[in-house]
Order: sequence, then structure tokens, then C-alpha cells
Amino acid sequence: MASLPSTLPRTFFNRALRVVTLGLVMALGLGGCASPNPVAVDYDPSFKFANLRSYYLLDTLANGPVSPFESKRANQAVNDVLKGSYRQVESREEADFLVRVQLFSSDKVAVYEDPFSIYGGYRYFGFGWRAPLRVREYRESSLIVDVLSPEEAPLWRGSMPSVAGRYDAPEQQLFRLREEAGMILAKFPPYNDVGFD
Repeated sequence: MASLPSTLPRTFFNRALRVVTLGLVMALGLGGCASPNPVAVDYDPSFKFANLRSYYLLDTLANGPVSPFESKRANQAVNDVLKGSYRQVESREEADFLVRVQLFSSDKVAVYEDPFSIYGGYRYFGFGWRAPLRVREYRESSLIVDVLSPEEAPLWRGSMPSVAGRYDAPEQQLFRLREEAGMILAKFPPYNDVGFD
């Protein structure tokens, strides 16, 4: 009886390892495509952002079911991030630019069929089964940061969906708002303003 070559197990193992590695690389690549950056940015391309040094923080605007404490935390989060790169001044007359934080929130209702559970009952023409409807209430929020000229002309806007309202503890909300403010302000100033004149 002929014996198998001693290299067969090693060759089989190497091929299997290559297939698994290729599968992981493809999964990571597709995962990267499936999660786009949630930050949206718009700005005035004619403005020279490189000259900005100091800012003044305006009162927060809020819309929807937003408590005054949530507004205060949003303002604090943006201010904490800005202080790392710019100087905060006491009056708007001293500032190179103004910053307004906005927190928009609205309550939503989602109605959908639950595919993992069914119920039966007698219908007009006999017995039948269907997936029950589920109703889910949730809040949809957005954090918006506007950069304005001293005359309040719009210069730059960054925004993203906010999940900070999902947390009950104020400390957790503030932590999440700081993360979101950091993601938004990482796009400020606009990339094409630096060194491309």
C-alpha cells in the first residue's frame, strides 16, 4: 500500500491558512467600506482659515426634546476640544471667529415586522400565520458646530449624528459628546486651506 507524501499535511495547512487570511482581509476591506465617516462638513472656500487664532463661544442653540443640561454639556465638550488648538477670549470683539454649538433632537417611532416570532389566528378565510408588528420609540440627535466670522457670517459647519443622549449618566453624556466634538473638529480648518494657495 502506497503511503502519502510527508509534505501533504504541510501543503494542505499552508493553503488553508492562505484562504483564511484572504477571507479576513476581504472582510476587513468590506467592513471599511460599509462604515463611512459620519462627519459632514461644508465651508466657504474663499475664506483664509489659517489666520484664525482666537474664538468666542456663543450660546448653544437647541431644538426638540433637549434639556438645558444637555445643551450645556455640548457647549463644554466643543469648548474643551477647541482649547487644544485655539485661544478662548472673553468677548466677541476680541475674537477672530465665533463658534455656535447646536444640538438638534427629535423623537421617532419605527414600526417593523419581527421575523423571529410569529403568531397565528383565524382570518376571514381560515387559519394563518404572520410576523407580529413591533413598535420602537427612539430619539434621533445631531451635534452641529458652526464657525462664524465676527459679523456672524457662516464660514464652516461640521455635523454628525449624536448618540450621547442614549446615556443616562451626565458624565457618560459629556464623555461621548467630547468624542463627537473631537471627530467634528478634526475636520477644522478645511484641509485644502493649508499650504495650497
